[in-house]
Amino acid sequence: MTNISIAGYLVRIGDTLESVARQTGISAEALKRYHNTYCSLDELIGHNLENVRKILIPPPEKIKELKENNSVISKHEMRPSRYLFKNFYAENYEVSEYFEKPGTEDLIISYNVSMTVYEFKNQGFIVKTESSGFKKNHEVPDDKISMLSLSCMKTFYPVAFIVPAQGSIFGLYDYQEMIRKLGEKSEDPENFFAGEISQDYINKFRDYFNNEKLLLEKFRSAMLYQFLFPKMEWFHKNKPWEEKLYIVQHSFLVNCLMEAEYHDESDDYIQTKLHGNTKDNCSLQELLMGRRFKQTPEEFVSGEIICEYQTDKKTRQLLKAIIRIVLKNKGKVFSTYKLILHRKN
Repeated sequence: MTNISIAGYLVRIGDTLESVARQTGISAEALKRYHNTYCSLDELIGHNLENVRKILIPPPEKIKELKENNSVISKHEMRPSRYLFKNFYAENYEVSEYFEKPGTEDLIISYNVSMTVYEFKNQGFIVKTESSGFKKNHEVPDDKISMLSLSCMKTFYPVAFIVPAQGSIFGLYDYQEMIRKLGEKSEDPENFFAGEISQDYINKFRDYFNNEKLLLEKFRSAMLYQFLFPKMEWFHKNKPWEEKLYIVQHSFLVNCLMEAEYHDESDDYIQTKLHGNTKDNCSLQELLMGRRFKQTPEEFVSGEIICEYQTDKKTRQLLKAIIRIVLKNKGKVFSTYKLILHRKN
């Protein structure tokens, strides 16, 4: 039984503008416009329903008019909200990362990512992620370094991020709890991997965890997390803009000039396509080493970024993402990175 009436809808815990609008049969934007036209100043709906006790609902005749006027939903209305919502993410995704470099053997890393989303004190969301089922070139890795890396990763999963309503990772949730869990499992890799090289790897891994700022930067600069947690405004850009992105994993941010276009030809999803090129003057060596040099480099590296997101037209949930980054040095392709992520059925 719904508590929507002509007088209004009493907001309950867990409600969003989108969930209330679905009950009326009109768009969230139309409901927001109607409410803000007739409500008091202290009950205006902004980014979310914080401090809004009651949403004013149009009378039946007005709802009918709004439905008729919006019988053909615009592409804009079918894009994800400008602000992150709980159901933007599915519970499970399959991920493949491709590393290509002329003159070397291609590398494919595939795995699964599970996600759990919680609302966080009107500050956005806590998103817990865990990766599993790793394969290297379609085979379960059995080399020592890969097995050591996976063993270390298991000591801190799941990892929880604070993600604001605007999108993109803001911080780590409960860092001290992560350290505590790591301490409980700290001996696991050492029990199975002996030798100086293994010990050096384990020590470096622990050093990252003892520095919260450095650890957060490592996560944010990983390609998976950078593009799995996009800025929600990317789905609504109408003019070129500048964006700082990591174009080499675990390196530094590079200024890029981006453009967006949107396609709704499919009956099921909206495609958001972002295309950009690097603007910063930096060398290939600087990117690979992860730091700027004092001297201005003689040769500048160039990067091209293509991001394609598919989001469900009805639920606006993230269905698929394809990311491609091409680095060129001295006019020739140095490396190509590709990430494909899609919802797991």
